Amino acid sequence: VGTGVGVGGVGGVGSGTDDVMSEWIGTGGGLPPGNPPSMSDIELSNTTGSSTGGGGGGMFSIDDDYESDAGPPSVFTDSNSTSRTSSRDGGGLASNTKKLRASSLLWGSKTGTSLDNEKLGFITGSSSDDNKSYSKKSNSSSSFWGNNHQADDTHDSSRDLILMASRRLSNEARSSSFNSRDSDDAWHERTSSRIRLPPWCMIHRRAICGILMVCTLWIVLFSVADYNRNNRSSARGNGYGGGATSPWDENPWPELDDPLHTGQGQQRPLEQMKFNRIKDRILTHSISHASTLEEPSTPQYKALRWIVRDDPRQLDLPARDDESPGITGADIDAEQSLFQRYALAVLWYQTSDLQIVQQSMTGSHVENPFENPFDPLELTEEDIKWKKDTNWMSGKGLCLWEGVTCHPHEAYGERFDGDFYVSILNLTGNNAHGIVPQEVFTGFGKLKALDLSKNELEGTIGGELGQLRDLEDLFLFGNNFSGVLPDDVGNLANLYNLYINDNKFRGKLPSTIGDLTKLRGASLFNNTFEGRIPDSIGNLKDVIALYLDENKFTGQIPTTMGDMTSLIDLRLRINNLSGSIPTELGKLNNLETIYLDTNPKISGPIPVELSNLKKLSELHMYEMDLNGPLPKELALLEGLIYLYLDNNELTGQIPEDWGQMGNLEQLFLTGNNLNGPLPETIRGLKSLEMLRAADNELSGPIPTDLGKLTKLEYVYLEDNNFSGEVPPELAELTKLKTMHLHNSRLSGNMPPEICDLKDQFSLIELTADCKEVICDCCACDN
Repeated sequence: VGTGVGVGGVGGVGSGTDDVMSEWIGTGGGLPPGNPPSMSDIELSNTTGSSTGGGGGGMFSIDDDYESDAGPPSVFTDSNSTSRTSSRDGGGLASNTKKLRASSLLWGSKTGTSLDNEKLGFITGSSSDDNKSYSKKSNSSSSFWGNNHQADDTHDSSRDLILMASRRLSNEARSSSFNSRDSDDAWHERTSSRIRLPPWCMIHRRAICGILMVCTLWIVLFSVADYNRNNRSSARGNGYGGGATSPWDENPWPELDDPLHTGQGQQRPLEQMKFNRIKDRILTHSISHASTLEEPSTPQYKALRWIVRDDPRQLDLPARDDESPGITGADIDAEQSLFQRYALAVLWYQTSDLQIVQQSMTGSHVENPFENPFDPLELTEEDIKWKKDTNWMSGKGLCLWEGVTCHPHEAYGERFDGDFYVSILNLTGNNAHGIVPQEVFTGFGKLKALDLSKNELEGTIGGELGQLRDLEDLFLFGNNFSGVLPDDVGNLANLYNLYINDNKFRGKLPSTIGDLTKLRGASLFNNTFEGRIPDSIGNLKDVIALYLDENKFTGQIPTTMGDMTSLIDLRLRINNLSGSIPTELGKLNNLETIYLDTNPKISGPIPVELSNLKKLSELHMYEMDLNGPLPKELALLEGLIYLYLDNNELTGQIPEDWGQMGNLEQLFLTGNNLNGPLPETIRGLKSLEMLRAADNELSGPIPTDLGKLTKLEYVYLEDNNFSGEVPPELAELTKLKTMHLHNSRLSGNMPPEICDLKDQFSLIELTADCKEVICDCCACDN
């Protein structure tokens, strides 16, 4: 059926046409004589036709050869006039002349009587011999129709249907439409004996053909759908899908690059329909990119092929058309289950197919020049084999696949042989190689936890990550991911834990991280993030652990961190931060650990506001550029255990008040400009195990009360300006393992009681200036 059916074609035929048709045919047919019509004839005819047609628009036409059609022949238009006169001629219009329609005039100007009979023969099935006398007079349009009639056999069935319909109505048509005419009796006898169509049937012949073909197409489609549905029902009834053999296993597709083709290149319609139906729904939901489902070598194509052909469960989607309402109820569960199964299959092929893994890892490089170069092409199947893959790519429900946990089902719980909404995907330490496909982020609408940590994964994390809006825990640490952290991470409004440490992420930390207001743990250390820490970090008021250490952050520590009042553990060490330590950190009343060390550009004094952190147990501020005195207020930190202030530019004396820190176990003051004596109050540090005060300008004698710190194991007092002898009270340090006293200006004899510690207890290393201190058991430093 051609494509030329006009919108208003059917309505344009209306009352007033039957009598015109009968009147014309009664005269013997043929076109009215006269000159070709003028444009005024056509315009006037258009006006007349619309007024008498009862709501019609342009006439319809069906092009059998898909080429342009000039319109229908006059036998299907109008009229019985014997002369035509332009409505705008000076002489006027004959009173008994009927106005012609534009379509009739146009065809009348191009063809003769023979074309009408040729067209009539085309519809009624008349042979070419019947119209032989007319064919000689036909113009190029007549030849066009005749050639098409001979060559195009595809429309024979439609013509036969029209012919059958006309014969059934022959009696009625004969009595109502035909009148004899002496001038053309022979033609009338031939045509009236073969066709008895009423005028409306001839006028609507093309529409009738189209309707019949559309109905036929619907019947075929309905039969195919019903057959496919019956096959699926039969397969389920016979136990397929639970590990049993699928009906397709009896006649599997050949293993070709395109599995949807047979060996002769012919597609299997039912399988192709299912493939395309699922593919279209996957693309509609933006689960995969269209390009990935076109190439048979991609993991996406292989996963979809497995779903359609090899998966014993044979999940499918209900057929939909453009006018059907959205799916609801159980259909949503079935659709999501299929998407999840497809996404897991993509992940499987992406990380366990050797060729795909090699291709995805070819672009990787080793940043450390001392490491051995890595060539992914040397990988083998054994190298990339998963450690845990129970039930993967089997007929079991995905809720039984290793590492997959479903949301609790109201009837079956979490572990059952079915496909339900996935809650947790945990593949930690599974030796997975390659990249993470986007389907992991787009195929799980209700995923709560994603753990891909401690694998050999690499590549970038795209903005699709932001689609996991229900995600609460994201663990990607211990891989080789690279690229920037997408801004879309801010869409994870329900996220509690973000652990992406020990990777190769780079670029700036997106300010949208401040939108994760439910975040409790943020671990981003050991990457190559750079730039300033965004001020929006202060919005994370529920964060208890913030690990930004071992990156390349620059600029000052944001003062907004003082608003993170839930913070317990803050680690900013090993960066390129600068400026001073913000006093706002003193507002973090819950803080227990601060790591600010190894930022050599941070300068200024130690804020006394840190003394407000009553819960503080660890204060790491070494290898910085801090200056000024040691705040005596730090003595208020009674819970402090580790105090590391070494390798700065601190000055002044060690405050006597520090003797109140009875829980302090390690005190590091090495590498500063401290002076004065060790305070006698040092005896209050009864929990002290390690004292490092070397490389300063300390003076005076070593206090005898140092011997009362019976838990001391390590004492480093070298490179100072002490005076006097080594006090024998130090022999009471029975747990002592190492004591360095060299280059400290001490003199006299080493007490033999201290030497006995090497023989009787755990003392291993004892150093002194042997020229100044007489010692038989010391390692001399001269």
